[in-house]
Amino acid sequence: MKKLKISIIDLIHNSPSQSLYRRYMFSNYTSIMPQIVGVWCREEGHEVNYSIFTGSQKLNDLLSDKADLVFISSFTFTAQLAYAMSNYFRSRGAVTVLGGPHARSYPGDACQYFDYVLGMTDRDLLKQLLRNFEMNRHEGVYLAASAQPTSIQGVRERWQFIEKVHRHSNFIRVIPMIGSFGCPYQCNFCIDSQVPYQQLDTGMIRDDLSFIMRQIEHPRIGWYDPNFGIKFNLIMDTIESVVPQGAVDFIAECSLSVLSEPNVRRLKKNGFRMIMPGIESWFEYGDKSKTGFANGIDKVRKIADHVNMIQSYIPQVQTNFMFGLDSDCGEEPFELTKRFIDLAPAAYPSFALLSIYGQGVRSNISYETDDRIIPFPFHLMRSVHTLNIVPKHYTWEEFYIHFIDLLQYSFSSRSMYRRFNANEMMVPRWIILLLSLTIGGSGKISSLSSILKNLQREPEFRAFVERKTNRVPRVMIEKVRHDLGPLWEWLPDKSLSYRSDILSNPFPGSKSEKVNHDSRE
Repeated sequence: MKKLKISIIDLIHNSPSQSLYRRYMFSNYTSIMPQIVGVWCREEGHEVNYSIFTGSQKLNDLLSDKADLVFISSFTFTAQLAYAMSNYFRSRGAVTVLGGPHARSYPGDACQYFDYVLGMTDRDLLKQLLRNFEMNRHEGVYLAASAQPTSIQGVRERWQFIEKVHRHSNFIRVIPMIGSFGCPYQCNFCIDSQVPYQQLDTGMIRDDLSFIMRQIEHPRIGWYDPNFGIKFNLIMDTIESVVPQGAVDFIAECSLSVLSEPNVRRLKKNGFRMIMPGIESWFEYGDKSKTGFANGIDKVRKIADHVNMIQSYIPQVQTNFMFGLDSDCGEEPFELTKRFIDLAPAAYPSFALLSIYGQGVRSNISYETDDRIIPFPFHLMRSVHTLNIVPKHYTWEEFYIHFIDLLQYSFSSRSMYRRFNANEMMVPRWIILLLSLTIGGSGKISSLSSILKNLQREPEFRAFVERKTNRVPRVMIEKVRHDLGPLWEWLPDKSLSYRSDILSNPFPGSKSEKVNHDSRE
């Protein structure tokens, strides 16, 4: 087989920016799967160039690589950047492949702009693609394995790519590791809830930890598990078998149901410095937060006590909330969150809005059936800013006024001062302050305030979000044009419309196929 020149591009953000937080921290948001694809391609004998885009890099540098095959990993909010890049590379004779969350959520739409779109991907699928690919001028081909791979390449194999990312980061460097796929909880907004939970090989994890400690003195490791510690004793026994106490700092996203005091005590003993539990709602997901049928102010008090217990052991706790759920009504969800912030002043609150991403979650079909999904351009579909369904119990102004008010309370001088003083570790307290003063706090308030202003002043914008028209407002088109810069000219569909991929056939065109490799050679 001919030795191929392969380019792999991990799109972490969708626009150029030199903000301090993005410059110093976003390189730690790299995805693991593009690196694994890079290792598989290299092990097949091909030349691989791996790059990331956080907004701090020059787009021209990403486009300069001459390649036979270009893999692009994309979230939905980076999809229009990915589409433009694919068009550019195809014009120069390269075959393009899309992977990542957007490929799983909107495969039918993506097939219009890529030669291949990948769902679940394993090594066998990739080997077949490398040995038999072609440019598909009219309609791309959708390929998917029957399940997640049962094993993956570890940090040792991915180290060349990790080092390349960290070469450009001179502040905080976090090594990405993963110990499991999927999640046992069935949150109806999360794409990982569709993936059966699978613990990865503990021998690989031990080897990775030993390798990292030989490369870096006192490394920071971020666990990319959708829900770390489901098999708590197994994973902690694995860590303790190779990592001396105090040798590594760990970051993980855990459910409160895992974070009993004995478990939290054990996490502290083994160097866990940041924990990110999902609270989500004061009225739903009680099994995940271990609050049973408690809701409202009772749930607030229980979780505040729980988070304060965690904070007494772990220096940095980020609590994740979701707004826009159908269980939300009136001021109560927002006022309850303010009470939580008062009761757990050290925790950093992270807020997301419910966003419906195509066929990423099976329950999304109910929103399309009810005609509640608003076709926001992909570029604007970031759950930190965009609610892309019609709220069930609010007018648009009511919802955004309540949400902005909550953000202003959460990132007021008083709240930030209490949060800063409550955190005793120097680096975490300054990172939290920087995040609060940029994209996490003031930046989010500014973005949402501009949405509210457009609702109140732009009839075209209001008609769009009220489902009176599917025509994308001019202000949204101009935002995408500005952010893409010179790549705007390469965006194939400047109307920014797309296929929903929920009720419609997700794999359109005679060339499209869904592949189960159990039935192929």
